[in-house]
Amino acid sequence: MKVLVTGASGDIGKAIVRAFFVKGDSVALLYHNDKTSAEALATEGAARGLLSVAERIDFTDVAGALSVLDKVQSTFGTPDVVVNAAGIDEYGLLIDTSVEAWDRIFAVNARSVFLTSTWAAQRMRAGGRIVSISSVWGSRPAPCEGAYAASKAAVESFTKTFAAEVGDLGITVNVVAAGYIDTKMNARFSEEEREAFIDELAVKRCGQAEDVANAVLFFADEKSDYITGQILEVSGGMR
Repeated sequence: MKVLVTGASGDIGKAIVRAFFVKGDSVALLYHNDKTSAEALATEGAARGLLSVAERIDFTDVAGALSVLDKVQSTFGTPDVVVNAAGIDEYGLLIDTSVEAWDRIFAVNARSVFLTSTWAAQRMRAGGRIVSISSVWGSRPAPCEGAYAASKAAVESFTKTFAAEVGDLGITVNVVAAGYIDTKMNARFSEEEREAFIDELAVKRCGQAEDVANAVLFFADEKSDYITGQILEVSGGMR
């Protein structure tokens, strides 16, 4: 199986890529900032004898992003599975959020899902899978993370509609909504804040990137082909 993963150099993206490598799947890794990590990860796949390519993509540049996707198809082939894991955040009140920051967050978090998903659906065969990474904050109030939360809400709304539109093509479209996951993005919180958050979770532990990757594998599996337009929270029982 061929899998395309955006945000592949992030903590969650890397866990997703490695989970597919373990299954024996070839992966095209799309990254923006961390070339070293992405290329090292591609080398891991090649060492397993899998087709593995890494390409830089910038979703703030629509024409450039589509060009990269076309390049990947020419060198890697049409993906059977697309995982939209690209994401950025900016911490602060909405009243203090600049238009530039708002637009950048939506370009990376929401536009990327639209561009990659529609591009893939035009090329996929029946049985294709599209899985996007969202957040529990996409459906909850998120003070100081308003732009991020709004972009994730957009991803979830897009997913429900797109699933209805491409279902007759044999393509499923689903979301994994991550809760508090131990990533660099969440490293800004103090130990006290971290402990207070974990105390509100049913399982009383911080989530790991691998927990998100496992949910992605579920939606990518052929056994889930009667499930589409769904949002699966991986949140440790967050209330």
